[in-house]
Amino acid sequence: MLLLAGAGRLCAQSPSDSTQQRAPIDVNFLFHYYQQDGDHSAVTGGIGTQELTDYASHLIVVIPVDTVGKLSVDAAVNTYSSASTDRIDNRVSSASSNDIRAAIQLGWEQERTSDGALFGWGMGGSVESDYLSTNIEGSWYRPFGQGQDAFFLSGQAFFDRWVLYFPQELRDTVQPLITTDRRFSYNLEFQYQRIINRRLNLALSAGLSLQDGLLSTPFHRVYFPGEGQARIEHLPGRRWKWPLGLRLNYFAGSRWVLRFAYRYYFDSFGIRAHSLDFEAPFRLTPGFSFWPIYRYHWQQASTYFAPYEGHSPDARYYTSDYDLAGLESQKFGLGLQFTPLWRLRLNPRRLGEVSQATIRIVHYRRGDGLRAWSVGTSWGLKL
Repeated sequence: MLLLAGAGRLCAQSPSDSTQQRAPIDVNFLFHYYQQDGDHSAVTGGIGTQELTDYASHLIVVIPVDTVGKLSVDAAVNTYSSASTDRIDNRVSSASSNDIRAAIQLGWEQERTSDGALFGWGMGGSVESDYLSTNIEGSWYRPFGQGQDAFFLSGQAFFDRWVLYFPQELRDTVQPLITTDRRFSYNLEFQYQRIINRRLNLALSAGLSLQDGLLSTPFHRVYFPGEGQARIEHLPGRRWKWPLGLRLNYFAGSRWVLRFAYRYYFDSFGIRAHSLDFEAPFRLTPGFSFWPIYRYHWQQASTYFAPYEGHSPDARYYTSDYDLAGLESQKFGLGLQFTPLWRLRLNPRRLGEVSQATIRIVHYRRGDGLRAWSVGTSWGLKL
């Protein structure tokens, strides 16, 4: 609240004071539409529809408070309709088929002028019908070597609480596997950045994540051979994750940039994964650029995954969630960016500027039959 009050005082100052010289306020509005379908829903034990439609709106405002400090406010709302979660109840088109998620994040970034280091802090939270989450975060960025190299370190901690919903037919049974409704997540990432020459730069990253608490989803069913009734998904209460990454940007000329990224991931659930990303932005005119998008992902299945009726009856941990299955996936898309100079008169003395507009269209295909389309757009304004 103190940060917001300070921002309010800043914006309320008269045009004659020193705020006339401050950097502009950046406002970014994003809208994203996502639609998918498949036939391996975890809600119904690895079979059944995965149809889902999601609409997401996102507003990011960055306010320069002085020459070295910036306040950011990040707010988002998602509304989705899911035929998959509708099967939590036996009654189709129940309330569980629709949900809303709201999130807000407040952040502060401070520059140390003596060496160009940046320090960031943030806090926020999100809420939906079965989940409540709060978080804190911090980051540090330090350039050195005359700006040719830089270190970046960031950390996050999430404190989540489930509202426990079980499949309808299991609600009156004892659930001895559920001993908590809490989940704690801690993420740490380190990145080294280097400008090799005027055309090529790279970034190397390494991360470490720990999740502790209720890591299974209470309304995911699992079916065993010869059993008439489902069980609920059961996973270990602790999970370690180790991602490693490499990113290269090559400036092929005044109009063309090639972006390549590789990521290796492994965790204590037995998943091993490789991801390759490629983008090639091309500036056709000073105000318009476009780029193809491609991503390939290969994943080894979790030790605890098996398909419908594929688990051993004496298994200690089990899931039929195909996000934890062995899979290959590909993403194809196209991005468009416009850098218009439209000016908006906000009052008789000031003008705002629409700095850029971006559209991304992506098609996603997974080896288990899941198909998805997404369209995203963003608008940047300087006020």
